[in-house]
Amino acid sequence: MKRKILFPLILIIIAMVIVACSNTTDSPKLLTKEGITPYDLSESEKYILQSFGMEGNSQIISFHAPKEAITLNVNVYRLEVDKSWKSIGGGAVSIGTDREPIDQLTGTFTMQLKENYAIDFNINTSGRASFKTNEIILDAETMASTKGFLQEFQKIEINKEIPVALMVYDSGTSMRSHSLQDYFDPSKFDGMDLVQVVTLTFADEKL
Repeated sequence: MKRKILFPLILIIIAMVIVACSNTTDSPKLLTKEGITPYDLSESEKYILQSFGMEGNSQIISFHAPKEAITLNVNVYRLEVDKSWKSIGGGAVSIGTDREPIDQLTGTFTMQLKENYAIDFNINTSGRASFKTNEIILDAETMASTKGFLQEFQKIEINKEIPVALMVYDSGTSMRSHSLQDYFDPSKFDGMDLVQVVTLTFADEKL
């Protein structure tokens, strides 16, 4: 029980330290050009994730939204039998048209994949917002799985979803390789028992 509680706390602490340290000259800085990218963790930050067994099940993304973006939407989807995406959770933060308390959306997005297929995530910008999805119970035991996270810098297009995490699980003994862009072609996941995707959308509309 203590381990389950500590996992999300560690991610939150790391993200808060990143934001706090971004104002110092001798620490890694947050993204300064418009886009999103995996945050470049220091050796000590990597060690913390490794120590808690979180390295392969979590990610921190740095974002710097275009000036016109006032809302960051997070969506978590599950692939249905008919190959359509069903929203199973998410959340959003907005600075509104008044752009308060900050003028531009910048910060970090952190997520952690849980053993019960739930996902915890946090948005750290002018403040911190936390969200989570519910546990998923599968009919068959998972024998094969693959997980993919955002690996490189990507430009932001207003009101367009950016897949940042992909999780595929199956009761079979083999697994095809998949990429984040397969989100736009769900037929590539044919036959898989569970497919989940996390997307970020930077919108120019208020919540």
